Amino acid sequence: MALSRFSGKEIEDFCSFLSREYGLSFPPARYSFVENRIEPLMADFSCRTLSDIILRARRDLKLRMDLLNNLTTNETWFFRHPEHFAILRRNVLPELLARKKKTGDNRISIWSAGCSAGAELFSILFALLDVLPDTEKFNLQLVGSDISSEIVKSARQCTFNSHQMRLIDQRTMTRFFTVAGHERWCVKPEYAKMVEFEVLNLLNSWPARSYDIIFCRNTMIYFDSDNKQRLTERFFEALNADGYFFTSANEMIHVENLAGIRKVFLENEIIYQKSGGRREYCIFHFVTPADLLRALNILKNNGFDYQLEKIQSENQLEPTRSICINRSDMPNIQELFNLSSIKILNIENLSR
Repeated sequence: MALSRFSGKEIEDFCSFLSREYGLSFPPARYSFVENRIEPLMADFSCRTLSDIILRARRDLKLRMDLLNNLTTNETWFFRHPEHFAILRRNVLPELLARKKKTGDNRISIWSAGCSAGAELFSILFALLDVLPDTEKFNLQLVGSDISSEIVKSARQCTFNSHQMRLIDQRTMTRFFTVAGHERWCVKPEYAKMVEFEVLNLLNSWPARSYDIIFCRNTMIYFDSDNKQRLTERFFEALNADGYFFTSANEMIHVENLAGIRKVFLENEIIYQKSGGRREYCIFHFVTPADLLRALNILKNNGFDYQLEKIQSENQLEPTRSICINRSDMPNIQELFNLSSIKILNIENLSR
């Protein structure tokens, strides 16, 4: 095993600096990754120690940007995790457009946070244009942001290689791209102008905008749990009423204590929605704990949104939880419970 040129205290202090200044979290298991990524910088900027890099990074913009560019991984491709884009096309965008039509609001705002080289934001745009009846009637604002200045510069070029394009079908290729060279394609100018890219550190202040949809996938894995929770709260604050938030399953965000945020189960995936006002719910109370467990399995297997509510029980043989579901799901859920002979003590209606 290769020996580290830095002491354990040096690399620990350096990673603490990265966490404090940029929110980047590198546990001890990833110290070797950090060392490999900063070695070239030390030579380029004539830094002999990690302390030199810390001092220089605070006043040298070029070093700071190179440091962030080296430490953040920016692998990306079009329609990464296709299930999310199926949900976007089939569920989220039709519901959003119906709501816009009803209210007469022609603004659609979408943010790709941690956009990398831009493939995610363009994937969102292409999905939107597939279902949008007339682009001229809408005021579109599609923004991609990333902490890496180099990757944002690349995104603004709107040019992609065969690896990034590997999930694109021929119809999408023909409609949205032109050939830019050997195994390279460029987004057509009329579509490239529909998006914008900017450098943004998510831990700093954000532009005063609000969004109908926010994507932040494979980005918060770089943050520690406290910063991740603060970011989650800020993302939901930036969402419009009834707006949707997409994140990766491995990011493990917690919304249980956030008012007005609900999990939406679609296509065997979980996305999040911000409430636009009071919602109607039904609370199922069950006769036995076994009935409760069977009911939970049915809801999970059929993709229904639900929440567990604590209740007082008089003895150990009674359930200590009830199940809260959206009232709109009530007929289907009750039918499934009846088919499975699940014993229901009572059903309570609730608005919140």
